[in-house]
Amino acid sequence: MSRLGRPALCGLIGLALASAFLLAALMQHSETTIPMPAAGEKTPLQKLEYRARFVASIDSVTLQVTSDPGVDPVVSKWVFTGSNTDGQAHRVEIVLRLLDESGKQLGFFSARRVLPPGARGMEISLPTKVSSDGWSATKKVRIFADWIT
Repeated sequence: MSRLGRPALCGLIGLALASAFLLAALMQHSETTIPMPAAGEKTPLQKLEYRARFVASIDSVTLQVTSDPGVDPVVSKWVFTGSNTDGQAHRVEIVLRLLDESGKQLGFFSARRVLPPGARGMEISLPTKVSSDGWSATKKVRIFADWIT
């Protein structure tokens, strides 16, 4: 191989190794889509779990609107509950996407937390701030749980 080709080859190898490392860090991706929940009601969630010899999961969400009615923007807090049957902690990134009737994304929010060993009903809070037009147009919510090493 010529001397000119070696730096390019080394760069490609480095890029491949970096990509493999980043993908290895994500252990499990799970998602679900639900209708926009009513404020104050606990909504059970399914499919948001990391299952191996243990189960780490996001079990429910409760929407708490903290701004006054008619105020722009609408400020809210999404309170997720999580559990972990494993003897070690697991990190999770929760991503919330607000969608209109056609599936167009109106808002994107995320939070990272650690579910400690043996956690049950642990609350994970995700604050949001959305224009009142966007809030009233939201019909569905897509929720991702990315379990990270």
